[in-house]
Amino acid sequence: MRIKCEARRQNIVEVAGEVFQEFGFEAASMSEIAARVGGSKATLYSYFSSKEELFVAVVRQFAEAHMREIFALLDAEADLADTLQNFGERFLTRISQPDMLCAHRNLFAEAGKSSVGSLFYERGPLEGLQVLAEFMQQAMTLGKLRPEDKMIAAHHFLGLLKAESLERLLLGVQDSIEATCIAPMVARAVDVFLRAYAIPSPA
Repeated sequence: MRIKCEARRQNIVEVAGEVFQEFGFEAASMSEIAARVGGSKATLYSYFSSKEELFVAVVRQFAEAHMREIFALLDAEADLADTLQNFGERFLTRISQPDMLCAHRNLFAEAGKSSVGSLFYERGPLEGLQVLAEFMQQAMTLGKLRPEDKMIAAHHFLGLLKAESLERLLLGVQDSIEATCIAPMVARAVDVFLRAYAIPSPA
């Protein structure tokens, strides 16, 4: 029974993803999703308490499909600059994809009207941030980074990765990042971060 329920939940999330992409969050309705799933709204609400919760599940699922493996690249025992560069390139490539940008635009548009923004943050970006913060803490313990607040260090590094492009992408000023530009962008972010946080090697 549990497997059947999980399969049903997964089907709802997949169908809802299609509806949200087609109509946007505000115009999408639970009635439309239920009709496409082949059930009633009561069935949907037995799995998700609100449209906001269902939307968060949709966005989290397609983000997790790629972001989990990206955060798994963080290895404090490996060369620090290389690890940050590799992580940064994969991270920036993923968040600049059209589907991810569309999801973020929908989230920002809805955030001031409902709890969808905070729900997504707690179940998505915050979890990734905590993984990165633990990596920062391990690097500090190993003497690779100055002992500072691990969450602030994580925020700073992610902010540097996004600094050159994300705002323009979200606002439609540019459609994408040229693949050849990603590595240099990340290298500049890593350089600035390490200048601020790295412990200089003894001469």
